[in-house]
Amino acid sequence: MQGIGKRKMLCGKQICAMLCAALLGLGCLSGTAEAAQAIGGFFKQIRQANDMDRDGQGEYELLHQSFAALSLDKESRQRYPALARTLDNMAKQQWQQARKTRENMKNEARSFRENNPKYYHPLAHNVDVLLRRADDKVVSFLSMEYTGGSGAHGMYGWQGVNLSTDTGEEIHLSQVVQDMGRLTDVVTKRLRQDYPQGCYAEMEELVHKMALQDELNWSLDPKGITFYFNPYAIGPYAAGLMEATVLFAEEPDLFTETYRETAESYAQPFPDWYPLTTSMAGGRDVLALRQEGKQLIIEVNGTVHSFRAELDDLHPVLIDKEGQIYLYVDGISSEGSRRTMVFRMEGEKPHHLATLPYTFLHTEAVSPAEQRYWNFLTNPDGFYMDRAGRPGASTKTDICAVGENGLLTFG
Repeated sequence: MQGIGKRKMLCGKQICAMLCAALLGLGCLSGTAEAAQAIGGFFKQIRQANDMDRDGQGEYELLHQSFAALSLDKESRQRYPALARTLDNMAKQQWQQARKTRENMKNEARSFRENNPKYYHPLAHNVDVLLRRADDKVVSFLSMEYTGGSGAHGMYGWQGVNLSTDTGEEIHLSQVVQDMGRLTDVVTKRLRQDYPQGCYAEMEELVHKMALQDELNWSLDPKGITFYFNPYAIGPYAAGLMEATVLFAEEPDLFTETYRETAESYAQPFPDWYPLTTSMAGGRDVLALRQEGKQLIIEVNGTVHSFRAELDDLHPVLIDKEGQIYLYVDGISSEGSRRTMVFRMEGEKPHHLATLPYTFLHTEAVSPAEQRYWNFLTNPDGFYMDRAGRPGASTKTDICAVGENGLLTFG
């Protein structure tokens, strides 16, 4: 994968190096070592492939595959070499597995086409990644996979990955939680509250068993810990993926102090199609986004707020800038160009501040195929964002920060 550090910046090399060191949180003072400090420099490269074939009925699509894995830019690699090696090894293993899956699914598609031409449809395989938390103590992210085969429905799942920022080693749940028995009681209670219509007669027993066997699937968030239960884990496929978030403020004695500390300023990406449970004003808040026609819907704790915006493929980021809460929503317009809507959260109410011609998607329009990278905003005091260009053209990268008014400031 290509790192952001190899890209052509708008400023001189010396200025760029100074800004990166200051803005990306790479030069923390030894006196603040005990406090968590947000870091940046994370991105993913997006690879896509369409496999075609031909039979007596003509040419047809076999499989569409997309793949993305987490990586670090040049400056962050120098600061956290062990973490960079771990991420590189994980990406390599995932890519090798994705290539094997691709070949197997191509054969499955050919057989499906031959035996069931009336019901044939192209198969799909998608591997993606999403950051949950990135500071100088822990890097936590989700590896997400979807497989759409020839069966009645596709299969999907999320896997939490939690790594020490300094060593790149896996962080075990027992290092974060001080009482596993109490934890599982809290988690099952939360699941019952959040999914009251679920048919999960043996849910408590299954969750306790997972905990005893160290099989709980989880991620660390800036404000808590989230557990993920993929389809069939504790309920039927129709129940979908279930989450249970326990906020540090709700159960402070349950967690070790090292991991419950929150950086004074941080940013957390989250999927637009699944709610984010966090704390924006000291309590428990659930934030969800969706697009309905020409309206962007932002739902906070069940209250719906609508904004006129024709955006698709939403990529939201919740930002806490020294206690001021902002929401950045990157999306693609009906004309095909990307833009970012900026909101200030006042309690449970979002206020639209501006719509910026900027995107987290970096595009290099090179032959033989366009290269695309997605920059993750995790440190509001320094990150990369691109000036959105017309479809099919390369974008230009700026070094940015979230200013006092919630809008972008530049290097």
